[in-house]
Amino acid sequence: MAGRPRKLNRKLEEKILEALSDGLTIRQVFELPGINYTWSSFRKELINSEELMIKYNQAKQLSIDLELSSLKDKRLELEAKIESGELDPKAGQNLVNLFKLTIASSQWSASKIVPKKFGKAAETLSIKSDNLQPLTISWSK
Repeated sequence: MAGRPRKLNRKLEEKILEALSDGLTIRQVFELPGINYTWSSFRKELINSEELMIKYNQAKQLSIDLELSSLKDKRLELEAKIESGELDPKAGQNLVNLFKLTIASSQWSASKIVPKKFGKAAETLSIKSDNLQPLTISWSK
């Protein structure tokens, strides 16, 4: 890529992380006109900088929060349209089913990106006794 910066500077780093926080995918971020950098170069920076990796993970978590909030807004909007009669309940059922798939996909993604908060590990508590034998308590939602 012609004119690509040789090193990631603070301003470019902030642009990339902000775009990720706003819910853009990695591919979308590096296709933005103001981002004159490549994913492979950024990935190398991530591997070499623990501080950048922490910021990257925080940006991805913010993206998940935004996506889940957006899904809730869309669900409430769909419910309101069905309740008001603006949308036929039978036609609405197809949208509800599609929406369920979208939510399941988002939940799966969230569980992979932030497993301690959204994954199965969030449902298990482990306590070790004096002799270091684990006491595991599990519950279901």
